[in-house]
Order: sequence, then structure tokens, then C-alpha cells
Amino acid sequence: MADAAFAQNANISNGSVFDGEPCMAIDPVNPHHVVVAWMGYQPGFLLSIKTIVSFNGGRTWSSPVLLPHFSPSFHSADPSLAFDNKGNLYACYIDYQEAPDNGGIYLVKSADGGLTWNFTSKILDAGADGSKKPIDRPWLCINPVNNHLYVTSKPAPWVAPPNRPYFTASSDQGLTWGAWRYIDGPGYLVGGYIKAPMAAPTVSSDGVFHCLYPSWVVSQNILPGFIHAESADDGAGFTYHGALYSNTGITDTLAKAGGHLAADPVNPHHLAFVFLNSTFGDLDVFFSESPDGGVSWSSPLRLNSDPRRNGKMQDLVWSSFDATGNFVAAWRDRRNSPGTGYAEASEIWGTMRWKDSTGFSANFRISDTLSAYHDVLSQNGNDFMALEVAGDTVHAAWGDTRNGFLNIWYSVKNLHDLNTNGIRNIVHELLPAVEVFPNPGGSRFRLKGSRVMAVEVYDLRGNLIMEKNSAGIITEIDLSASPPGVYIAVLRTIFGELQTRLVRE
Repeated sequence: MADAAFAQNANISNGSVFDGEPCMAIDPVNPHHVVVAWMGYQPGFLLSIKTIVSFNGGRTWSSPVLLPHFSPSFHSADPSLAFDNKGNLYACYIDYQEAPDNGGIYLVKSADGGLTWNFTSKILDAGADGSKKPIDRPWLCINPVNNHLYVTSKPAPWVAPPNRPYFTASSDQGLTWGAWRYIDGPGYLVGGYIKAPMAAPTVSSDGVFHCLYPSWVVSQNILPGFIHAESADDGAGFTYHGALYSNTGITDTLAKAGGHLAADPVNPHHLAFVFLNSTFGDLDVFFSESPDGGVSWSSPLRLNSDPRRNGKMQDLVWSSFDATGNFVAAWRDRRNSPGTGYAEASEIWGTMRWKDSTGFSANFRISDTLSAYHDVLSQNGNDFMALEVAGDTVHAAWGDTRNGFLNIWYSVKNLHDLNTNGIRNIVHELLPAVEVFPNPGGSRFRLKGSRVMAVEVYDLRGNLIMEKNSAGIITEIDLSASPPGVYIAVLRTIFGELQTRLVRE
């Protein structure tokens, strides 16, 4: 049902103030089930986390849902999403206030694929490590073997070093969390030079937790680099390996410099790391991989193919393996900007490597517009993009300022031809709402929406249950031939496409 008129990138947030730092998750048993979370403004709060869901591979999206604030004075930041292998979806994020400091990292859970959320637990309190505020940039990942949950974090950005990364785990679907601990250890310390030592985490298919974190301690190694840490016992103990030491690094304080670690689902010992380095005089995107679970790492390979030493800074990296071992990396690229440095127009570019190949593809564009620089990009809250690969399809979400303020944009590409797939405009807050009654209901529903032309109903696996043409304001839906459960109604209106949730009891 692709439409060439919608074959370019779609704005999935459409906020009028600020929407930043997207995160994405794809259901491991349904590659068409995509969820995106981001930071945006909500009246009465400084920042809130919003989520939207697609059950048909990004063609249509639900209305945005606000994740809860746990106090009226709190504001939210830094969302992270992950599915377990039973189809449960989790989100963790900061909910916090300053002066007086209060709040922490919280976990919410969705049993219907992201349409509704329920509070599950407080993962880590803002005062857990005294004045360090150990709640910044929480990353959530889930053990695919036993569904244990792992969260890493670091001190708040205004906290002076020395700082250390944090780890905590839950073995009961997030209801309770074990005592937090520092990830680094004797002989493998972060050191006193690094202000914000973010750990880049992942879990391999055999259930081993892995992460890479930055380190610079002269007695450990005269050069700065990364330390690999792994744990097979929910963080009770870590094994360490030094990795990727270099006499060049990142000196531009505006660069969005976080690296990304990914685990190959086909080979639990195969890890891939994408990161920034200035080996050739300006920031480039580099790739290194480990064939032995992090013990050894390959020499860094430069991924962006623009001329070396041209002053064109790259940053905002992300990467993903698909279920068969194909690998894609993406980044924010300034090769087509008129000048040099951070404050330049940018695009999103990528490269991919097939599972049976030793080399990467030519660089390809993921975004469709050279987005002019806006000074909002120098502020906090837009430090990451999102990328997932499922079923030979690349799903990407990022923030750019092509329309004069920061919004989240979404695109899909097919790995076999690297052309953008057809996608439709995404539902946003400005579209008229849809009323459903009764809901929950028995088997019959009435949908009220402005100028509805057609309705399609899907189950949570993306299977089309029924479709019906409509004319007018109210459309009746009969699901008596379908079993009880949750269904998604997609209404095509003159204003766009809207999704709503039907609960058949």
C-alpha cells in the first residue's frame, strides 16, 4: 500500500517547540511492529516522553501517548525502549527535578505493544550515589535468554569528574532491582579526566551482558581508549578487556559523541562498535569488531567515504544487526555542507555490510534533505538518533531542523536496493481525534472521526482482519468473527491516517 507521494521522510513528532533524542524498538516476533519514543514539550511540564506505535512497518502510526510524570514538578528525558521475547515492551527514562533534587530513573511496561503504559518500578534514585546524580542517559537492554532487564547510566552532565558508569539489573520483569554498582573496576577504571563516562551496552544471544566505556588512566594505558566489560551473572561480577586505545580523540565539545555497541544475534561472540575519532584531522565514524566476545578488537575502519581531512565533522552514530547478521551503521553527516565544523547543514547517511561479506557498501543517504543548522542542536536533548534493522528493512529516526525547529523524522529503506520505501504521513497531535464507543466493548464498535473515508482493522501481529469503506462521521465495526483481544483500527480521513485501539472482550 505504498504511495509514491509519501516516499520520502515523514515527520513523526510535528511539535512546535522541541522534539529530540528518539529511541526505537521493533518487536522481535513481528518486524512490522515499530515503536518510537522521544522527548517533547507538554503544557505544564518542561519536558515529557512521548511514544507512538506502528503495526504495519511505519505506514501508519498511533496517536502520541505521554509517559507518566511521577510528580507535577518533574520533567522527563532520555527514553530507552526494549522488547522482551514474550512481546512485553518496556521503557525507562529520567523523571526528575532540580533544586531540590528529587526523582530518578523509572520503568514503565506495556502489554499491548506500546498503546498503553503502566508504572512498574523506580530503577535508581537521584540520590543513590550522593552528589553524583547517577541517573543521566539510562540505557535499557534485555537478556534474550531469561528476560532479565539491565540498565546502565552515568552522573548528571553538570557533575565534575571523577565520574563512573553505573549498572543495575532486575530478574522479575522490572518489579524490583538489585543494588546498583559501578561498572569499572580496579585496573580498568574510567579515571579522573572523563566528565561523562557513558557505557554503551548490549546483550549477546547467549545472555551475556557487554558494554564499552571510555577510560584514561596513565597507569593503565598511556593513551585514552575504551574498556570492554562483560558479565554472565546479572552484574554480580565483571570481566574486563582493554580496547581501541588512540592518541587522537574528540576535542569539539558540541559533537554528539556517544558510541554504539551491537551484538550479532547469529554469533554471540561477535560484537560491533561504532564510534567517533579524529585520526584524520576531523571527526569521522569508525567501526571495530570483536570475534571473541570482546577479548580482541579489529583495527578501526573509517566508514564515512567523503575525502579525508576535509574538515567535515560527522557525529550522532548508531548501528544495528538484523536477525540474520546483516549490519547497518548510520550517522549525521556534513559532507554536503558549505563550511566546516559542527554548526553546518547536515544529513543522515549510512552504510551496510551483508552477513557473508567482508566489506561495507557505498555510503547512502537515509534522510532526503540537507537540513540547515539551528542553534537548538548545540543544546542538550538531541544527542542520539535511532536505527533498527528488521526483515531486510532499515528503520531510522532522528532529529533535524529542516523546518526551523527540532522535530523527529522517520524513514525506511530496503537493504537490497537502498531506495526509501513508500511511507505515509505520520499521525500527530494536530490531527483530529477519533472517538470509540463502547471501548472496551463486546464485538461491535462505533468509530467517530472527521470525514472518515475507509477503515482497516489489524490484530497486534499486523494481520489485516477487515477493511470497510466509509462515508460520514460514524463508522460501525463488527468483530464478532474474531476472538477477544486488542485490535488496531486505521482510519483514513481527508486529514490523514489515524490509529486507535479497540478492546474486544
